[in-house]
Amino acid sequence: MGELQKSGKKGSPFWRQFFVTASVSTNIIAHGCVIGFSAILLPSLRLPESHIKATASEESWIVSIVGFALITGNIIITPLMDSIGRKRSHLMTILPVLVGWFLLLLVNNVAGLIAARYLQGIAMGMLGPLGSIIIGEMTDPRNRGAFLTCVSLSLTIGVMFCHSLGSFFSWQQSALICSFITFLSLLLIIYNPESPPWLLSKGRVDEAREIFIWLRGDDDQQLDELEKMIAAQKMIRKSSVVDQNLSFGAKVSRFFSYLGKTIKKPEFYKPITIMVFLYVMFQFAGINVISSYTTDIIHQVVGPDANANAIMVALDIERLVCNILAVFLMKTMKRRTLLFSTGLICILSYVGKGMYVYAKQNDMLPFDNQWVPIGLIGVYMFSLTVGISSIPFAVSGEIFPLEYRGLGSGISILGLSLNFFVALKCFPVLTGAIGLSNTYYLYAGVVTLCMAVVWVMMPETKGKTLQEIEDSFRGISPADSKSAEPLNGRANGEMMRRCSSVIIY
Repeated sequence: MGELQKSGKKGSPFWRQFFVTASVSTNIIAHGCVIGFSAILLPSLRLPESHIKATASEESWIVSIVGFALITGNIIITPLMDSIGRKRSHLMTILPVLVGWFLLLLVNNVAGLIAARYLQGIAMGMLGPLGSIIIGEMTDPRNRGAFLTCVSLSLTIGVMFCHSLGSFFSWQQSALICSFITFLSLLLIIYNPESPPWLLSKGRVDEAREIFIWLRGDDDQQLDELEKMIAAQKMIRKSSVVDQNLSFGAKVSRFFSYLGKTIKKPEFYKPITIMVFLYVMFQFAGINVISSYTTDIIHQVVGPDANANAIMVALDIERLVCNILAVFLMKTMKRRTLLFSTGLICILSYVGKGMYVYAKQNDMLPFDNQWVPIGLIGVYMFSLTVGISSIPFAVSGEIFPLEYRGLGSGISILGLSLNFFVALKCFPVLTGAIGLSNTYYLYAGVVTLCMAVVWVMMPETKGKTLQEIEDSFRGISPADSKSAEPLNGRANGEMMRRCSSVIIY
């Protein structure tokens, strides 16, 4: 902590929070490269001079195995982020993706490619819930939405960077270049502090207070948020078995009793339900489908004569611009407004693309102009990047109470991981079985269903502290929180609380 004290004299809280966000974002950029890599790998494997040959089924496994591996990463990181801390967990995400990049350089068969992609998927699965939690816990509520939007922005930069590399380098050279991004993120993570909320959950109050002030400043508003978190964690620890001298059997018995009561609590099951449907909507909206099968989709929708590489780069540029726009919109618009407006545009663009493809395949178009399908894809990409791909990652860093943040994020992210695999694996199968237009209609239906559930359940989180969001799921109103404020400030670290009702003896 001595280093923190010295560096605390330099810079502002905003730039310290920016540095933490940059370490997560750089790691996510490398994972965006993993997602975009298949779009340059598959066309290369189809070339006559390729030393590795893959069937259509094997190609779909190369793309979709990442989604299957995400589940493994989710399972690994769920207990780790709560037991060893956010920083050390973050460091552990580096090794699998690095090994994956180097393995890609060494293999000479399809099985080796799948194994390398599987390792990279494990790293992505580990960082999935962890990245948003780190940013959410360590940034100010006023800037938290914009910082959390950097998750989707970083994925976009990674995909675009990898696609661009494919225009100039071989897939092996591209893999080597992408590995350097992971090295850069490792250097940034090393100089990150630990998360104050996690330190509080472990009873390390003094250390948490010092890092919190270094990150957020020491004005009254920040200190008030800190003291509320400290008070809440003290109450939780008093009611838990932490540090109690109990036998192993008693602790196991109490744990299962605790788990049985926990799953009935709205502050536990409501955030998980919301995030599962947000993640399913995110995957079936198709952001990873279009990133992985870019050239194939362009040839099917626009036409076989379309310049797929040029259109792919143009879509990547649009996605980058829209993600930057989303960072600013996240600061000005409510989460719900942005999500549901872009969700409606996504559904309409899905239907529009489906109708266009159906009309084209049945010679029902009055004219055949490439700009019509390109425009539909452009509108579709706008809806994905401005809202649907940014809101879930932003909300995931805000919505879970600290007590269940690791477990809740780990459970809900399974919805993202499983459907990553399903959406990518099923897309070529569905297009072959029922056609591209009906596949679009099916995906639009899944997005509509998810939006309906989220509309009913998801609260507005913009501008609220993590403690306020946590209290809202517990049914604690702002008036109830006011009645629990201390009478005598923070003297001696103890809080004398207000009483809002008459005590009857």
